[in-house]
Amino acid sequence: MESSFENRNIEAMFTRILGKLERIEEKLDETSYPPEETFNSDFIERVNAANNEITKGKRLEFESMDDFLSSIEQ
Repeated sequence: MESSFENRNIEAMFTRILGKLERIEEKLDETSYPPEETFNSDFIERVNAANNEITKGKRLEFESMDDFLSSIEQ
């Protein structure tokens, strides 16, 4: 009988976990980037200019954030 009680506790725990995961998934689905129109046009121009410079090899490009932080530390 004790085993049956433990199984119900485990089942209830998993049910709660799954419910929380479903709510998290719903929140993630609601997350989106704002439309480009909401950004200041000057900011968009600077981002595009920086991207063009990176493409032309005029700026450094890093494989990861760790690489970027390492370069700053040096």
